[in-house]
Amino acid sequence: MFSILNAALVMGFLAVAIPPLVHIFSRKKFDEVDWAAMQFLQVSKKTRRKVFIEHFLLMLVRMAVIALVVLAFLAPTITSTFFNRFGSAAGNGERDVVILIDGSASMAYKHDNATAAEKAKELARRVIDSLRPGDRVAVFEAKQSLVPLLGNLSPDHDQARNSLELLNAPRGGVDWPACVQAAWIFLENGRKEREVVVIHDNQRYSWADENTLSKWDLLSSGGRKPGQTRDPNVWVMNAAADRPGDPQNMALDPILAGRGVASAGREVKFKSAIRFHGGEKRKDPGKVKLEIDGRAVGDVTVTGSPADGVMPIAFAHKFTTGSHLVTLQMDPDDLPGDNRQDFALEVLPSIPVLLIEGDAKPRGTEFLRDALSPAKDPTPGFLVRTAGLAEFTPNLLYADVKGPGTPPRVVVLANVPLLNKAQNEAVEKYLADGGAVLVTLGDRSDAAGWNRVSFRGGQGWLPARLAEIVGDDDPKANLDTAPRPQPAGFTHPAMEVFKEPLPGGLHTAYFPKRWKVDPLAGANGATGTAIATLTNNEPFLVERGVGRGRVLLCSVPLDNSWRTNFPRLPDFVRFAHEMSYYLAGAKAAERNLAPGQPIVFDPRTNEPLAGVTITVPDGPAKVIQPKSWPVVFDATRDPGAYKLTTVGGRTFYYAVRSDPQESVLTPCADDDKKRVADAVKTLTYITSPDEIEAKRGEGAQTREVWWVLLIIVLCLLGSEVWYTRALSRRGSPLE
Repeated sequence: MFSILNAALVMGFLAVAIPPLVHIFSRKKFDEVDWAAMQFLQVSKKTRRKVFIEHFLLMLVRMAVIALVVLAFLAPTITSTFFNRFGSAAGNGERDVVILIDGSASMAYKHDNATAAEKAKELARRVIDSLRPGDRVAVFEAKQSLVPLLGNLSPDHDQARNSLELLNAPRGGVDWPACVQAAWIFLENGRKEREVVVIHDNQRYSWADENTLSKWDLLSSGGRKPGQTRDPNVWVMNAAADRPGDPQNMALDPILAGRGVASAGREVKFKSAIRFHGGEKRKDPGKVKLEIDGRAVGDVTVTGSPADGVMPIAFAHKFTTGSHLVTLQMDPDDLPGDNRQDFALEVLPSIPVLLIEGDAKPRGTEFLRDALSPAKDPTPGFLVRTAGLAEFTPNLLYADVKGPGTPPRVVVLANVPLLNKAQNEAVEKYLADGGAVLVTLGDRSDAAGWNRVSFRGGQGWLPARLAEIVGDDDPKANLDTAPRPQPAGFTHPAMEVFKEPLPGGLHTAYFPKRWKVDPLAGANGATGTAIATLTNNEPFLVERGVGRGRVLLCSVPLDNSWRTNFPRLPDFVRFAHEMSYYLAGAKAAERNLAPGQPIVFDPRTNEPLAGVTITVPDGPAKVIQPKSWPVVFDATRDPGAYKLTTVGGRTFYYAVRSDPQESVLTPCADDDKKRVADAVKTLTYITSPDEIEAKRGEGAQTREVWWVLLIIVLCLLGSEVWYTRALSRRGSPLE
């Protein structure tokens, strides 16, 4: 295969036209005058043809010289197995080698009293031992990105061996295409001979699953960068070759909470499950222990049997005010990394809610106010402040509801006609900062105004376009045919508690009159998602995420207008509470993170600007000195519990979720390996480090040929000089 590296110089071939142009414009011009003796001096036609051919060949030689010089500057290479006849180009040269060791949780699986991580360390040591003097090596742990153990190419092989002792305990997942690409980039400015050695446990997930295969395809189609003759060789070794083909494993599912934020003293429900993977004979998992803030509080109830494949877990707990860490821990098995799950929960004394009434006279918000904060309840779960639309200023969204440190976590726009530009922009900013908004529609809602200001063709924050008011609230209308919420569709986390059809439940509410909204009217065909529908399939609740916050749009007013029975039902209070809890939990995602998602700490109270201490899973505490709030900590690639402590002694918990797929130890089949090798042409599977040297010269070799072209140029120049002098000595006529 022929390729060029400096494609930008290809325009240099235009210089090939210089010799013909010089020939054309330098021809001698003279007047022809016939005279009597001219016929005896004329050159014959045969001689003229010979002269033309001689001069044409001379011009072709000069054009070839220019073309070959340009081609040499393009740095051409040829890749072919033909070069193998002359030995390996890599046989004697010094190399740059990068060793990538799988750091994912599956490497901790123990078989025959040894883990793949331990065997990978030994394989890496053997690779280093096989290097020749002068070879340089770097060592990295492969996670979602590369973690340096020896982060520079070093000729000191003892230093490389010592760096293997810095390997961390296997945790979390690994992104192999990203890690291999990072290794290629790391080697770009190195020596001609570059190699990457991958040591993993042959787990199909993260190596050859469909999502990863698409990443390999993108990596192979990315092309080489200028100056790089070919992609480095990638040698892949399996550190778990003796692992069973379908190993049994038990894993805890991530903890799910009924609400992301809770009120102090209120019970919070949680659920998880023990999930079984592989194997035929499944053993009993034993007890599952519950810990709160690192302290054991007892065992949780596990239902079902191992034969079912999944054993559900459900439990509930009451909390005091503050940040709390909920932990489930079961007895360790052969893969201990998935035997623990953490969940960070924020508990407030009461959740602040701001109700914006659409009229100067309160009409409707009293139902929500009384449901959330009854006048006779001395310790309500919600702090409620009511304000009219005229009082609604941008500052109100950040002002304390009742007492210091109580800015609204939820804002309810109840039957508001429309927002002016300043109010709309304030709501949009509030949502981007992680706030939550509930919009309830009613007879005062102005469809044209909402659509123009807040929906904006799907570019605004409103989750659906307001179409029209439908239905009939005439006293004579038949309420039996009025649409009701559909319990079968209550699958969203905010609606699951209403799924059981209890007397006076949400499913018994009827809405003879309501707004028809269109969540699919955005510019891209979708804006919000209907999380609950009515029996006529019209949306009842539509949700949309905006920035770090979320919005719920309710197609009916939450009051007694339009002949609805909803406020009189027992479930009205529960509905008001659950929607407010769900919306207030919009910030829960900032406490329960994906691997690599940064911790962002922004204290709402007057916290002094001083150092914060962050304790990481199985690691030393780290002190960060902030220059301003918020503090951002991005070293969160490992799953587990993180604890942030301020100088004032306040504690905040964060949980980084583990990847459930790391518990599935299914190995790569031969076809899986082939698909990766087909995508990455320089990738070769080997069984031991000894095979690297034996296989280095087997594939097609790439050789630079610019020097061959320059030799040809010198030969042509010598021929041109000799040929020109020969023509001159012979006195060949020029024209």
